[in-house]
Amino acid sequence: MVFKNENKGQGSIEFLFLISFGIILALLLINSLAQEYDLNLSILAAKNGATTGLDGGRLSVFEKSAYNKYKINNSVLTHPNSVKLVKIETINRGYDSRYNRTSIQIKAFVSSSSVMLKGDRTSTGDRINFNLRKSITMAFDTSNLTNALHNPCFSNHHVYTTANVQWI
Repeated sequence: MVFKNENKGQGSIEFLFLISFGIILALLLINSLAQEYDLNLSILAAKNGATTGLDGGRLSVFEKSAYNKYKINNSVLTHPNSVKLVKIETINRGYDSRYNRTSIQIKAFVSSSSVMLKGDRTSTGDRINFNLRKSITMAFDTSNLTNALHNPCFSNHHVYTTANVQWI
């Protein structure tokens, strides 16, 4: 006995299995890729913010009274200096249930031959960290989720904090 229609439908079922497998795989990859994109974008924003913080002494506009106070207490920071960003490290601190996001700590490493006093380094480090966090907040448009110091700052999948700047 020969059945002529024996193989009808087999090709379309296999095709549907192949397409459904591809869709499931794509959905799984999208989530992973979205988190990687989120982290990469935040690192780029952090580098941009740190660079802005380094240039802050050269590009800042102050009120006269604020400038005079800053000039007296931190005179080296009101002139162009040679602070260089060496690297930025991220530390995954795990899932933070307070924010329902993965917590990432960012640490900037900088070097300088002109900023030597501890107070000047602290002030420069604070400026770098503030601009770093602000840049991440602006990149993800999450200023409504944070405070005036942008601490902590948020992206779609992560919450970011900064460690003290490390001077090399």
